[in-house]
Amino acid sequence: MRMSILTPQPYVVSITDYKQYALNVGTATEDWSDAIQRAVNDVSQKAKNSANNFESNIQGVVTFPIQRFKIRKPILLPPQGIVLEGTSISSVVLDDIYTGKFTFVPCTIIEKTTNTTIGARTRKARGGAVTDDYNVDAFFLIDHSDNSTNYNTSIQFLTLYSTAPKQVRYGIYGPRTTHATFSNIQTYYCDYGFFTFDSWMTSINKFFVRDCVSALCWQDDGTNNGTGTSLNATNVWANTAQVGFDITLLNYSTFTSCGVDHVKTGTARAYSFKKCNGITMNGCGAEDIKGDVFYFENTSAVVNGFYGYLIYGAATTRGTSSMIYVNNNSNVVMNSCRFPNYQTTDLSTTNNFNHIVQNGSEAMFNLCQLPTNGNSYVSYSNNSTGIYVNEAGTTTCINVNGVIYKGTMSNGLRRMQGTAMPTTGKWTAGDIIENTAPVVRGNAGSRYIVTGWCRLTTGASNVLNTDWVQMISYTGS
Repeated sequence: MRMSILTPQPYVVSITDYKQYALNVGTATEDWSDAIQRAVNDVSQKAKNSANNFESNIQGVVTFPIQRFKIRKPILLPPQGIVLEGTSISSVVLDDIYTGKFTFVPCTIIEKTTNTTIGARTRKARGGAVTDDYNVDAFFLIDHSDNSTNYNTSIQFLTLYSTAPKQVRYGIYGPRTTHATFSNIQTYYCDYGFFTFDSWMTSINKFFVRDCVSALCWQDDGTNNGTGTSLNATNVWANTAQVGFDITLLNYSTFTSCGVDHVKTGTARAYSFKKCNGITMNGCGAEDIKGDVFYFENTSAVVNGFYGYLIYGAATTRGTSSMIYVNNNSNVVMNSCRFPNYQTTDLSTTNNFNHIVQNGSEAMFNLCQLPTNGNSYVSYSNNSTGIYVNEAGTTTCINVNGVIYKGTMSNGLRRMQGTAMPTTGKWTAGDIIENTAPVVRGNAGSRYIVTGWCRLTTGASNVLNTDWVQMISYTGS
């Protein structure tokens, strides 16, 4: 096929062509930092110089052969159009997950040997209200122009391996990105695999992060603005983390076939979503979790086909831990998900809940398998609702001042079950409590059963014959 002379052509260099700029190759103090930085700068400058009306985004490409490249400081990537491409999809094979022994198969490894930063460097975020600090410990820093975002950075087929005195803070630090792609990346001993304040249209595929705080972190920069949209995260795995996925203020994004294993320290959550809208999860899972499996706060989300295994719950001193925690005006739907019973012989029924729905939240569990041991609270505070659809039909659960009612809701009116007239809580005129412990009362010839209680008024007062009336059925004897 003929290619137009106007078709943008990338500038490609191999890092081996820059070996002369590497320091002390083959020694304990080997350092490829300057060589890699020079290669990045060269291809970026060539791409920038050749841009014209027809070629607005020519990319520079730096390729890496199968080799270990030691660096002592971060590599700064340009604001636009760079590709870093290593060799081999398979990077590191973990021999024994409990001893941490590794076998390095043929691949490209970037090894950071110090916690050195790049030095003082800042950028203004869009709008200029926030300054991004680049003086951080990382493998790669994704730069952006002042009042703008980075565009079209791609990093693929690389293993980022830290042997620094302390864990490297970031594998990839990208405060503001657009159309970034990270594929076939593995990080070892980095606090964060990818960290951002504002990244949208991001594609992440086959991204493995071990011994970390979080694999992916979308963090609020303090402005409470959105941190991004349209993330497509596929085959992302957090292994031995504190919060596997730590996502805040991200909108309309999808997570597919992702996993979190071995969460036992720190905040101890597999998946955390705060102030997010339009989150979809498909076929994800979690194993060996000593804390929350899901935490949703002021978030709307749909979770399809989730599976959990070896869930232990948090330490008994934690107080409020659950497999599914839906908080602060969240709306969550879970379809065909399976959660096992807690795997512990020392389960605290006051500290580890099966699921919590509280503070104005709504959660629907559609044909889900939920745990049967532990503390089975459904709604932990007023104005929250749990809805269950299974072979028994549809059941709605609410919590009114510590009393859990089960039944249905229709057009805002509650049809609940209970053993007594409510004496606390706010109710709506037309609400009905069906008596599940009826007793025959009265004398011969006028015996009756109290079948329930009907609400006459809307409010928090609960007085018999004023706010509630008994519903009576006569026995005829």
